[in-house]
Amino acid sequence: MPLTETPSGSKNSASGLTILLVTWVTVTIFGAKVVHPSPQPLQELLTSTLAWQVLLAGVFLAAVITWGPGWREVGFRRPRGRDLPLLWFPVLVLALILGLAALMGLPPAGVTLLVLANSLLVGFSEEAMFRGLLFDGLRARVSIWPAILWTSGLFGAVHLLNGFVTGDFGPALVQAAMAACTGLFLMAIFLRTGSLWVSVIYHALWDFAIFMIGLASQQAMEQQHALEEAGKGQQMLVPLLLILPNVLYGAWLLRKVRPTTAYR
Repeated sequence: MPLTETPSGSKNSASGLTILLVTWVTVTIFGAKVVHPSPQPLQELLTSTLAWQVLLAGVFLAAVITWGPGWREVGFRRPRGRDLPLLWFPVLVLALILGLAALMGLPPAGVTLLVLANSLLVGFSEEAMFRGLLFDGLRARVSIWPAILWTSGLFGAVHLLNGFVTGDFGPALVQAAMAACTGLFLMAIFLRTGSLWVSVIYHALWDFAIFMIGLASQQAMEQQHALEEAGKGQQMLVPLLLILPNVLYGAWLLRKVRPTTAYR
């Protein structure tokens, strides 16, 4: 079904939008350096403690959406029920990844729940910032395809900054590429369902599934005494292969988007 509603009427300035994004990045990325001063892999960060900096960033965005002057409702609404069946394919992909992780062996229940909690925090914070506030602000200024591409590109670029947290920019580059692709797909399901809640939930479950498969493969490699460098190569390549079906499906969902299309 094509989207034909009118563009957003957000009156926020470009400078205000930039300040909002920079503040979010500062709290999220560099806040992690305060909580974890020494470099650590993302898997260790998500399995060791609650991501307090992500929680703080999410609370900040919720306050901006609720009370910020000039910000309209940015998509936290009920989804269009008639379009929810379109999610059958990404839900199937998600179920297959989680099933594979379960077969390979999940970590202890406490670790699993902590990763799930952190994934939910990340899903809300990143969707509110990018598919929510940033896209809303961009959509008020440019047509829909530039807004989609800028949003997805910036979403990917921000993940490069994970290198400051982990101390390794190689995996951060892979994460950035994966995030840009994932962002395009999440934009597709947001536009087609009309609800950020759908993209928040899928984003959170996707991150959870990817970390579960990563932890499971790490355990399997340790049990088989695999070489560390070979393991790193697999962990960097597998996420990109896993997201490919969703990216192709997202492109199909976006096939009816036109320069004058809006998301409301």
